[in-house]
This record gives sequence, structure tokens and C-alpha cells, in this order.
Amino acid sequence: MVLELIDHAAFAIGEFIDYLYLQTVSRDAWGWFWFFMPLVILAEGPRYILPAIGMATLRALGLLKDDEEKKRAFMETHPRVTIIIAGLNEEKGIAHCVRCLIELKYPNLEIIVVDDNSTDRMYEEAKPFADRGEIKLYKNTAASGRQGRPACSNLGLRMATGEFILSLDADTSFDNGLIHHMIGPFHDPKVGIVGGNLKVANAEDSFWARMQAIEYLVSIGLWKQWLNVLGMNFLASGALGAFRKSVLDQVGGWDPELGEDACLSLKVKKCGYTMVFAEKAVGMTDAPNTLVALAKQRLRWDKSGLRTFYRKHGDMFDFRVHDWRNAVELGQEWFFSVFCTFMYPVYLIWMLSSDAMLLIFAWSVCLVFYTITGYVSAAVAISFSERKVDEAILLRQMLFLPAYKGVLRWVRFYSLLLETFRINYDDSFLPDTAWKNAPRW
Repeated sequence: MVLELIDHAAFAIGEFIDYLYLQTVSRDAWGWFWFFMPLVILAEGPRYILPAIGMATLRALGLLKDDEEKKRAFMETHPRVTIIIAGLNEEKGIAHCVRCLIELKYPNLEIIVVDDNSTDRMYEEAKPFADRGEIKLYKNTAASGRQGRPACSNLGLRMATGEFILSLDADTSFDNGLIHHMIGPFHDPKVGIVGGNLKVANAEDSFWARMQAIEYLVSIGLWKQWLNVLGMNFLASGALGAFRKSVLDQVGGWDPELGEDACLSLKVKKCGYTMVFAEKAVGMTDAPNTLVALAKQRLRWDKSGLRTFYRKHGDMFDFRVHDWRNAVELGQEWFFSVFCTFMYPVYLIWMLSSDAMLLIFAWSVCLVFYTITGYVSAAVAISFSERKVDEAILLRQMLFLPAYKGVLRWVRFYSLLLETFRINYDDSFLPDTAWKNAPRW
């Protein structure tokens, strides 16, 4: 029986090899290029390998700029900084987060914690710090319940006395140089936003957390450094972002949106300010450790991306009014995240109906290509990191990254379908009270 199975397998492999030979002799190199290129583009292959090559080349040539001296001189003036932590049911992490911030020992720091009607002991965990005068603590006690993070962040903004606002998540821990690296870039009066470098703290919890650790390493740690070089950064995460308070007051703070961090970043960019990515401002955050939790998070992120970037702020494509670099970055984001996501199923259906065996071959070749480029991108990202030893361990998991990205591609497809047809528009991420007065886009 075993020998018979081996014979069948050998025969099938032989048939497949003969088939590939006939395909090879029937196509020239240019024909194969056009055959594979759609699949490579649709899977975002060039998006991350080009920054890896670019950043490595710039470093080798000594062309990467360093404004550390200007940051240090600016921070020696001790500008007033307000940290806002708006959270819901953050009992487990709030005390640790506050302690981390107090231990930064910055001499002109104000910490504001806003509890959004939590049902756990978040307020009680934070209260001892308030009693000692180490933080300012507020709680939403409205009968209507929680108001959502944007509303609570705006409450913190109204109470803030700092010249600069640092918005953080309660479940994130930070390196000692956080304030220096996040506030230092504001020495340049053109800078209105600074984004921090988020990394996954719970990478050992599960397969899905480890995959996100690799994803963050490349898509944040490497990609945003590349955008710094091009002057095209436009998104500071709500988990670790800094702003000029005067600009936040000017644009009205956070809007009640799924992607309130993206929306705020674009509002600031519209005022003519630039954004800087602070790669040394590291924040360790807990990522979803199950597929269900990850899918729910990405469902919200992808819906908010389409809504915020291309509906609410689609006017940023008008380079006659706004910086042309915003249009370029938003354009490439639309191409890979929206257009390619919708084209991928079309490509698969076309290939399956025309030649399924050839699709299997194409997938196999592209899998090798993605794995190699993934290793290159991750290796370059790690070479720029201050956690080289810890993050080098992640390279063991790179073989699974194409499959992980493949799963998330279908989550994104579903998300974009919902958003395109405005299904479940009022996402439960925000309460009904927030959606009631929010405009529709």
C-alpha cells in the first residue's frame, strides 16, 4: 500500500514537472514577469523590500540625518508636557503605566488619567497616585455610561496645562528616554506630530502575538523610518503619539471616529505641520493573542482606514492645497490596502477558472519570494533596533508570515466590503452616545 502511494506521488510529481516544462518553453522571460507581477503586487511584496534596501543603503552611505544635538538642547529648556491616558476598564495595567511614567522623572510633567465610566477598579487603582499629587484623575460618571476614548481624551486636553500633549494607552510600558525622544523633535517649529515606535510586549503568548511582533517590527519600525526620510509620515498611533497643544486646540481635538488617531493626525497635517517618527521612543504594548481578537481589531482598523483616509479626508489628494507628499503616501496606501485587496479575489477566480495548476505553481514561487524578502526586511529592521538580541529570535517564525498575512488579507477584504456598503457603520468601539452626534462619511 505504501509503495503504491509512493508510485502515485512520484507519477503526479513527474506529471507536474512535465507540465511546468511545457509552460516554461511556451513563455519567454517577459511573459513570466507579467504572469507573476500581479500576484507580487497584490500581496504588497515591493512595499516592504524597497524600504529595507533604501534604509540599508542610506546607512551604508552615511546619509541618514541625526538631529540629536538639537533635541537635547530643546529638552534642556524643560518644556511643559502633559500625558493623557484615557481608558476603560484598565484595572490591570493603569497602576503599572502610571508608575512607569513617574519613574521617567521629567521635571515639568503633568499626568492626567481619565476613567471612562469603568466597571472595574481602574479608578481605585489610580486614586492613590492622585491622592499623593502625582497625577490628576478624572472619571466619567454620566448616567448614559461610557463616552468613548475621543471624548475622554478631549476632557484631558481641556484640563491640560502642557505645551505638548502625549497620548498613551494604559496597557503600554515605555523606555526611560520616552519624553526626550517624543518631545525632542518639536525643536523644529514645523513639526506638529510625533509618532512613537510600538512593539509587542506579549510576543511569547501565542502564535498570533508573535506574528504581530514581526509585523510591527517591519511595518512600524522600518516603514515609518523610511517615510521619515521621504517626509511622508502622516499617522501617529493613539497608543503613543505627541502633539502641540496649540494645534490640538486649533483643530478641536479628537473627533468621535473609529480611527480617531488617524483622523487627528490628518487634521494636524492639514494645518501645514509635518510629522516625525521617533524610532527610539519605544512603547511595549499588548497585542491580541487569539485569531478572533486579532480579526476584531483589524476589522475596526481597516474600516476606519477607508472611512478616515478616503472619505473624511479625501481632499488631501488635492496637492494644490496640501503637501503633495500626503497625496503620494495616501495614494500608495489606497493602492495596496484597498485596490489590491479587492483585486486579489478577482485574480484568484480568474486563475482558478483558467489554470488551477499554474496558480499552485505561482503560489509556491511567490511563497519563496515572500519568505526571502520577509527575512531581508525583518533583518534590516532588527539592525536598526535597540533590541537586536530579543528581536532576532523572531526570525525563527518568519516562515509563517506569508500565511499570517494571507489570513489578514481576507479579514481586510471583509472589512472593506462592510465599510463600502456602510454595513455596521456605528461600530461598538464607540458607544451610541458618541455615534448619535457624529457625522456620517
